[in-house]
Amino acid sequence: MDWVAVVQQLNRDLFAIEMAKSGLAHQQSAINSIPLVDPTTGVPVSKDEFKDLASAQFIIEQVGLEALIGLVSNAIETFTIRLDRHLNEKWEPFTKPREDIRFADRARQFRAINNVFKHQEGYVESAKSRSARFLVENGYFKDETYLKHLSADRLIPSFEHALFETFAHLYELSFKIAGLPEPFGSLQGEDLIQKMKEMAIYQIVEPTLFGRRQG
Repeated sequence: MDWVAVVQQLNRDLFAIEMAKSGLAHQQSAINSIPLVDPTTGVPVSKDEFKDLASAQFIIEQVGLEALIGLVSNAIETFTIRLDRHLNEKWEPFTKPREDIRFADRARQFRAINNVFKHQEGYVESAKSRSARFLVENGYFKDETYLKHLSADRLIPSFEHALFETFAHLYELSFKIAGLPEPFGSLQGEDLIQKMKEMAIYQIVEPTLFGRRQG
């Protein structure tokens, strides 16, 4: 079935994003586990070392989130291509949206933020692009906001929910086009996330040295 090719790609993209999230979480945990006091001497780290640790944590958080937004945006674009190729259906979150499918605005949110990172170096200037104008007019950010100065919870609040709601929109759209029953019913929040993980994501083992499991 042509529809299977569309859904399989969604499964693959969602799994890849979860793998990336797992790797980033592992790196953040490694940084957080670095002691601020020498366990042998009891001497605290220097101010410069403390600043380096704080900087590393911020960089991993900010760059990691930007990368994840890019992966979601790429999944949306791939979905657009596959929907046209395999199901002969034209769809695009801005120019050919499907407002009858819930979470339609999530797809636009991720595409718009990624476009601002990609084409405006993270600077929201509504006069310069459709994406920036969308973010301002829909209350996501004030005009002339520099996204790279924002914390993760300000850039996309409740990132986990936003991510899975975006994919829910894509899944539900593909099911509806194929004439199949709604895959997630009216599930929302954590229930929706759990259902989608059961459908698309294999168990991810916490990464260890050289990828070996601990015995």
